[in-house]
Amino acid sequence: MKTFAITGATQGVGYFAAEELARRGHHVVLLGRSIEKLNTALISITEQVPDASTSRIVLDLTSSESIASAAASLSSRERLDGVLLNAAHMAPGTQREHDAAGRELTMSTNHLGHFEFTARLMDALVAPKPAAHGDATDISRVVAVGSLATRIYPFDLEDWQSTHLYEPRRAYAASKHALEMFTFELDRRLRAAGAPAEALVVDPGIPVNGATPVRTGVNEPTAWQRFASRLAGPFAHGKHRAAAIAVHALTSDTVAGGDYLGPARTVRGAPVKLDKPTTQRDRERAERLWQLSEESTSATFRLSETVA
Repeated sequence: MKTFAITGATQGVGYFAAEELARRGHHVVLLGRSIEKLNTALISITEQVPDASTSRIVLDLTSSESIASAAASLSSRERLDGVLLNAAHMAPGTQREHDAAGRELTMSTNHLGHFEFTARLMDALVAPKPAAHGDATDISRVVAVGSLATRIYPFDLEDWQSTHLYEPRRAYAASKHALEMFTFELDRRLRAAGAPAEALVVDPGIPVNGATPVRTGVNEPTAWQRFASRLAGPFAHGKHRAAAIAVHALTSDTVAGGDYLGPARTVRGAPVKLDKPTTQRDRERAERLWQLSEESTSATFRLSETVA
């Protein structure tokens, strides 16, 4: 039995990825900010998969203390085969918000928290593992959930935390640019270190609640959401479909580190390999972002020491 961890696992893509991995016989660790929502998600998974093997850990990606605690708990387990960096925040208002450390809240949640969390999991991800049944790959994987927004909005590295110009959608796109750039750079560094781990990115397309199966307490779309999803038709798909792309990235032996996967029809469809956005192919900018991320989190990836 393999073990996979998912951030933001109480709803949406994260929840349905957890449900599918449990259905395949894996142990799934759900991570989220609310213990109540985590418990609701666990109950829902058990209703769908009675023999599911699951557990939960509270994780607030804007808190270094919470990140350290969650990573320590996860690292203490016998094995960790993959982590899905899925949790995401998009500010509802027009005012720039920040976390307790003064970092722009969307960037803190979507990128910086995942950067620090992944750094703290490196030892567990590259550790030797006993044989497990199921999927062909024995290489640990870090899979980041990116966004179609990175192909729509540019990324200003000089204003990466939206200090000078703030608009919620652009801030969200910036955070996803950063997460994608970090993940591809992580794969390059894992490869250079000869580590038994790899990293890749998935674009979920446009997943909507109205086209997603009902799950009590997790996904209960309104009549309007159902109607809107029918109108969207070929321009969206259910969150369970987007989750299937993430599960494919975590488990398939037909993908590899550095891949960028997304729906075949851009906004919906089965997983296929995509061309990386231009921003994600710029190694110099990725290295600069890595440095900024280390300075903002005090997290350090010591890959050569970890592998040795």
